[in-house]
Amino acid sequence: MRCLPSPRVLLLAALAVAGVAAPPSQAWAAAAAWDPPKDPTQGLQAREQQPGLVRVELSALGAGRGVRGGGGAKSAKSAKNLKKVTTRKGRAPQSPPAPRHPPLEVPQGRQGVLEPIYDPGGRALQPWHAALGRVLQQKTTARIAFYGASHTAADLWTGELRRRLQMRYGDAGHGFALPTRFNPGYRHQDLVVESSKGWQVLRHRRDDGAAIGSFGLAGMVMLSADPTEWTEVRTTQDNPQGRSFDRLQVWVAPQPGGGHWWLDLDGQRHILDGGQAAAKVRQWDLPDSGHVLRLQPAGDGPVGLYGVVLERSSGGVVIDQLGIPGMRAEVHLHWQGQVWAEQLARRAPDLVVLAYGTNDVGDPQSAADYAAEWLRVLQRVRAAAPQAACVLVGPTDRLAKDDRGHWQPFARTPEVIAVQRRVAAQMGCGHWDAVAVMGGQGSMERWRRAGLAARDGVHLNRAGYTRLAELFDAALHAGLAKVVSVPSRSP
Repeated sequence: MRCLPSPRVLLLAALAVAGVAAPPSQAWAAAAAWDPPKDPTQGLQAREQQPGLVRVELSALGAGRGVRGGGGAKSAKSAKNLKKVTTRKGRAPQSPPAPRHPPLEVPQGRQGVLEPIYDPGGRALQPWHAALGRVLQQKTTARIAFYGASHTAADLWTGELRRRLQMRYGDAGHGFALPTRFNPGYRHQDLVVESSKGWQVLRHRRDDGAAIGSFGLAGMVMLSADPTEWTEVRTTQDNPQGRSFDRLQVWVAPQPGGGHWWLDLDGQRHILDGGQAAAKVRQWDLPDSGHVLRLQPAGDGPVGLYGVVLERSSGGVVIDQLGIPGMRAEVHLHWQGQVWAEQLARRAPDLVVLAYGTNDVGDPQSAADYAAEWLRVLQRVRAAAPQAACVLVGPTDRLAKDDRGHWQPFARTPEVIAVQRRVAAQMGCGHWDAVAVMGGQGSMERWRRAGLAARDGVHLNRAGYTRLAELFDAALHAGLAKVVSVPSRSP
């Protein structure tokens, strides 16, 4: 059996020309020190026992059969069966060719280090890779449900990742959106969203304690009974992505004693029932072109909205940006489970990303309690989307000023990362260490000096989130595509 390289080796070999530093981590030092035994079967088991090592499944994009150690009676039996088929049919059965993935471009000479997704089981990303294979071979749609806090809610990181994936695999639309600017840090890239300022946006806040609410897929619901309130969504004409969609869904949040919605779609008016007996999802199939939709309460009672979905049937990739500023993973436990699970199942994601931790590093909480919260969150995700791959993204580097006015990293950051990584492995999910990607604790200052971060010690800027998307893209798709080094774009 041929010994396959780890994703770290694949990343380093393919991206060495990209000008990105890649210091070895402890897990990969263990990989370098590991001495393969002579027995292939024993070697496979030994590799799986090494912490942080990932076994590459060559057929992750096909029928799910991995490259495994073999020999003995089972292999002989397989060879005998193959011989029978060859003799009877005149030729051996042919496996479908593996899809050829478009090249993955990685700009050179910028901040950040290459960090693979930690996946000791070696299977965390297989559903996502299989979905991309179907996109290439069958023109289907691969979907990502991307949860997070302010890093996610701005749709700069997720927006750049969406652009990169849609340029390679096809623009299948923007996906899910809550169509209101309830917070300056909440937006949708490549989609024009404008609204009046009187909408009430309900979500769970820390002051709400143990309360549980029906907040839907994104953890938020917008409400109003005022007929002067409005929200408008239209496709962009400024960027290659987001110019069209051919399928619109409006996700109504039924209200007790609810009234009606007015929907103006490309100048044609529709009325939607917002009461408790209302259909929760209304769909329109449209020409694949630019569109404008405008929603207003009719004024005959309160109405609620979970969001809208804009997609294209031509196939490709969709990323649902599901971020909330100030969010923590624990808040998921305060979303009414049945409503949230039904809506996540309706979106049928092939990959669920949970990007939390930057807010957590400042919280006084025991490691045991933090682990218990994450375990419950991941159990909910696994139950609602058992078909999906799962990746946790840890905190980015975060700094705060000490008593002398010097910027210092948070002491709890390593513990948060360690807990996330342990629970992710326990639940069969991958983990991406964003602090390691940035260059370790204290690296935020270097990113700031390089023009990639804001001055608050917490957030990146557009150029910084673009860089984060480039590195996350490479980690998600290590080994799938040829990597091409390209000149850096100006911030």
